[in-house]
Amino acid sequence: MTEKTDLDRYRPRIKFSELLSFTTSHPGLAVFLVYATVAIAGFIYLITFYSHFSLEVTEYLEITDILVAGIKDPLVMLMVLGAFSMVFVIWAMVYVQAPFSAWLDKKFNKGFFRFIPYVIGYRSTRSFWWTAFVILTLYFYMFIGVHSQNKAAKILSQKRNLVSVNSEATNGTKADFSLLGTSINYVFLYNHESEQVLILPLESINSIQPISAAVVSKAENLSKPSKVNTTKPDNEPSK
Repeated sequence: MTEKTDLDRYRPRIKFSELLSFTTSHPGLAVFLVYATVAIAGFIYLITFYSHFSLEVTEYLEITDILVAGIKDPLVMLMVLGAFSMVFVIWAMVYVQAPFSAWLDKKFNKGFFRFIPYVIGYRSTRSFWWTAFVILTLYFYMFIGVHSQNKAAKILSQKRNLVSVNSEATNGTKADFSLLGTSINYVFLYNHESEQVLILPLESINSIQPISAAVVSKAENLSKPSKVNTTKPDNEPSK
């Protein structure tokens, strides 16, 4: 009994049964926390994505845009689900690692290496949550950063999300435009000819029509000069 009590000092005090009970008792708070996490992840995505186009997107956003940013991209919501899964993994690691943490605490309880139990082991609930916070921060930074970088690279190199825009600012130009995103007041386009971002107010746009990849590929093939066959037929008499 004493040994179990000692190990409980190194295990998370929060039990998932109690967490489930708290969630069912306070559903509004649980939904708010989940939605807040999605909004934060979406905001991080917006900053990292538009940074690849040298655009300070926060100057053109309203609070509503930040709140719905994570919902617009399914992959961001999937990453939030992965973040909560990481919390569960961390909790399980802390629970299983309790004997090792207890051994570290006894082994390095004095001297210069006193910090080791705090770095490798988990002595308290506070250290557990700090570790979870650090890991989740790195998780969001790495995965959301990679996602935004890949999405931006596809637009820059492969001309993804091409659209035909009917607006005074784009009519008469032959440049290809890719749709980067929208806000409550603006539409963000990337001009592949000038390699710059074009920001248009919503009221200045008459229509936006997506251009499929098949249409783009067909247009590129038609624009290529056809090869002329200069070889003589076998049955043609020589002069």
